[in-house]
Amino acid sequence: MQMIYEKLSGGQGGEDTLQMVYEELRRDGVPGVESVGKKEPNQEDREYISRVLEGVLNKRYLLDEKIENAAQGWTLDRMPMIDLTIMRLAVWEMMFEEDVPGNVSISEALELTERYSDPDDKKFVNGVLGTILRELEDAK
Repeated sequence: MQMIYEKLSGGQGGEDTLQMVYEELRRDGVPGVESVGKKEPNQEDREYISRVLEGVLNKRYLLDEKIENAAQGWTLDRMPMIDLTIMRLAVWEMMFEEDVPGNVSISEALELTERYSDPDDKKFVNGVLGTILRELEDAK
């Protein structure tokens, strides 16, 4: 999420950001990260991060359309950038990552919202993502 945010804000979103994210996660004691070497997320993590970063950037307009349609009465420019980034990530996972159940994407998005945004924004993010998930499931 942080790499997507940085890239869409005009930054590099590269290796330095990746290392900063892992250092922060280790410092905060996030499970599963403590075993990652000081400078080396494993290849599987790197592949997933690259796939998501490229996917969100390449499908941004499609993701934004879904988000704006589900956020009745809200335009993208009124949404906090961090919330929009979190929702873009979650919607991309729901649409393109078959191994990630939609409810897991929403749950992870809510954790990110609580951690990086205003905790009160969780209701909004949950409502938008829930609407999108229902639409995706109905389309199947």
